[in-house]
Amino acid sequence: MRTALAGQPSAPGAARTPLMRQYLGVKDEYPEAFVFFRLGDFYEMFFEDATRGAGLLGLTLTSRNKHDPQPIPMCGIPWHQRDAYVGRLLRLGHKVAICDQLEEAGPGKGLVERGVTEVLTPGSVMGDHFLEPGANNYLAALWPTERTLAVCFADASTAEVRIAEPAWDDAAATLARAPVTEWLVPEGGVLPEALAARLERVQSGLGGARSVSPRGAELDRERLERRWPDHAAALQLRPAAGAACAMALAYLDRVQGGPALPRPRIEYWDAAGSLRVDAATARHLELFEAQPGGDRQHTLWHHLDLAVSAPGSRRLRGWLERPLADLPRITHRQRAVESWLRPDAGRSGFREALRGLPDLERLAARLACGRATPRDLGALRDALARLPAIAAALAPRAEAAALAVPPGLDDLLRRALADEPPPMTREGGIIREGWDELRDELHSLAHSGKRWIAELEMAERARTGIGSLKIGYNRVFGYFLEVTRAHLEKVPPDYERRQTLTGAERFVTPALKVKETEVLSAEERLKAREHDLFVRLRADAAEHIEALLRASEGLAALDAEAALAEAASRYAWVRPTLDESDRLEIDGLRHPVVERMLPRGEFVPNDVRLTGTERQILLLTGPNMGGKSTYLRQTALAVLLAQSGSYVPAAAARIGLVDRLFTRVGAADRLGAGQCTFMVEMTETADILRSATPRSLVLLDEIGRGTSTYDGLALAWAVTEFLHHSNGPRPRTMFATHYHELTQLAGRLSRLSNVQVAVREHGDQVVFLHRIVEGAADRSYGIHVAQMAGLPPRVIARAREVLAELEAERTVDVLGTGEPAGPHRAEDARDGATRRAPQADLFDSPHPLLAELAALDLERLTPLDALNRLNAWKARWGA
Repeated sequence: MRTALAGQPSAPGAARTPLMRQYLGVKDEYPEAFVFFRLGDFYEMFFEDATRGAGLLGLTLTSRNKHDPQPIPMCGIPWHQRDAYVGRLLRLGHKVAICDQLEEAGPGKGLVERGVTEVLTPGSVMGDHFLEPGANNYLAALWPTERTLAVCFADASTAEVRIAEPAWDDAAATLARAPVTEWLVPEGGVLPEALAARLERVQSGLGGARSVSPRGAELDRERLERRWPDHAAALQLRPAAGAACAMALAYLDRVQGGPALPRPRIEYWDAAGSLRVDAATARHLELFEAQPGGDRQHTLWHHLDLAVSAPGSRRLRGWLERPLADLPRITHRQRAVESWLRPDAGRSGFREALRGLPDLERLAARLACGRATPRDLGALRDALARLPAIAAALAPRAEAAALAVPPGLDDLLRRALADEPPPMTREGGIIREGWDELRDELHSLAHSGKRWIAELEMAERARTGIGSLKIGYNRVFGYFLEVTRAHLEKVPPDYERRQTLTGAERFVTPALKVKETEVLSAEERLKAREHDLFVRLRADAAEHIEALLRASEGLAALDAEAALAEAASRYAWVRPTLDESDRLEIDGLRHPVVERMLPRGEFVPNDVRLTGTERQILLLTGPNMGGKSTYLRQTALAVLLAQSGSYVPAAAARIGLVDRLFTRVGAADRLGAGQCTFMVEMTETADILRSATPRSLVLLDEIGRGTSTYDGLALAWAVTEFLHHSNGPRPRTMFATHYHELTQLAGRLSRLSNVQVAVREHGDQVVFLHRIVEGAADRSYGIHVAQMAGLPPRVIARAREVLAELEAERTVDVLGTGEPAGPHRAEDARDGATRRAPQADLFDSPHPLLAELAALDLERLTPLDALNRLNAWKARWGA
């Protein structure tokens, strides 16, 4: 992008100089971006940009006209530090417009032409220094319809495009699963008000910059057909997805200043083919981000990312972000991982050969759209030189064939490029000597002139007797002879004064001016020639994009598979058996993160037994600090790892495919959305009850604890019944709770089993065994935990007294199941008898049966009377 802008001032009172009018013209064109305005060796920001930028970047805020009644705020950075500061603004979700000088400054030249050469936004950048190596960088364009939300996830840095069209119920989970740094939505007024509000709600709470697509961009189907002809027909059948893609392509074209994504790799994401993991579950499980106050090593990704290349890490992360729900694809990936565990697989040799390889995927993407730098081509040359060794490490695998990049490209880059090419195309030093005859002539001329100038310095020192005389150069005055004030009387008459400094004078001579013209002319012509040669070289290299992408994709997949094998070998994980059953049976399950944080051998493994038809719900009770939450999380992580194609931390595992994974573990306020902890908990629970299916896995921790005890218990009771109902969702469920009253449900819900965390008591002390055993716990040992935490003995003693009083007065009557009327399955027959009885109120007045028992005269009661009364009570209350 090289758009020269003059513009008119938007703030007439402040634009009193041509320079400020030029700046304000640029700012008017890019009001949503920080404008980095080039002034000599600095990039400057003015007005509001300066005020905000100084605070965000830690810069000193000054002013351009300090003595003016209305000074202009100003701050700046050295030009060579630009990318570091731009990167910080991008990570904060801001955009930056780079306004460069389009011509050289010179004496008497006046205001130089300036224009925006680049617009950098979080979702469109392609330079490695702006990007996280191991993660995709998606721009997500959204186009809503009444039934679905069409999404185009476009990663300009890798040329990957992912298209999804989830139903609204799945839309939030789909958006939360991809690493999006910028969201693109239609301009206000384009959508009906209700649809716009729905789109806003589904984006609520998601990080990333927000951008607006110009009106009508979604209708530009000609751009799609022209640029992506192979996918035009498919997108015609998906008009909403086509609208989202058209928005993304138009936006990227604009900010990148040219055709973006010329050779995309497009994939259609089908929700049915993946394990759906909502945003809350990803947060609770700390897959990629630790909870607030946590450390990166607390995340699963920290321990699983053992790939040795950036594309391998991105591929592995993509598998973890979208686990599979298709058995053949999972099995295929498992076999690939298993193949790296064979003794003759050569995993360590392959990983060592791959280590440090330049990012071929992103190099190829920049090459395809003409944004590769000389340094990029140098990195590509170095990568190609290493491919034969990598292919040898893969032999005799079939995948080695994907690395067969045409040898002519490697030879071309080796012969044409300098050993260490510069980062910019117009700096010179790009082309190797001997590649181009004209380039070599210009190089010889420029350097012979520089030698002449160096020799002139020595000759002038001898002629004038000024030993400190030196020849220098700057862009404004060109070459000059500098003499300190102490030696000015020795200056010859043929010296012409050019500039006066505090401690020296600068001069030129007629001969120096002539040679300067020759040298500078040769240098400029040399740089121009090398630039032309480089552009041609880049175009020649771009002819091999398809081969480069094949090699990159193949290496990324192999690296990701080898990384999973490395994790399995390093951490002693096993290959799980996956099938279409309703079983979840895992022996010796461990938490993949917590185990790494403890000394070897200290983590206590546990078994998991769940089936949809017999043991659907596990009600887990036990003490705080006993490991209930860890047990739930490690079960979820085992399923997620298994359906990603990974091995799992266990002794053995059989996992019936899961379609949706829900966790309600932990709680936090969402103050920005006006939601307290309890509201967050209920919102997430509602989503689970609404979306779960018999193939889902639901893990609940302390439902109802955010409100009063009675309200919380009532809600937890009702939620458990709902999950168990014959005509309810009936997902495989694990429910950890301190409401011990819920354990009574095991006698009334046929598919609910009680399990507990085992403890060992020694007087007033308790030892947590972290072992899950059958049965219900009768206490939570909260006071013991408080004592371990260091609460004063006086507080602990008083708490024991209050607890004893509360337990003595508490009466809890057994509830019915609340099962709705209708046909029931055979395994629910036991529930049906309960449903026919009148349902008592929880914590109600004494049951009428107690009054009748108290009125009995046991000395006069005959056995026959006792049997008759029992029969009547059973008919009346179902007892």
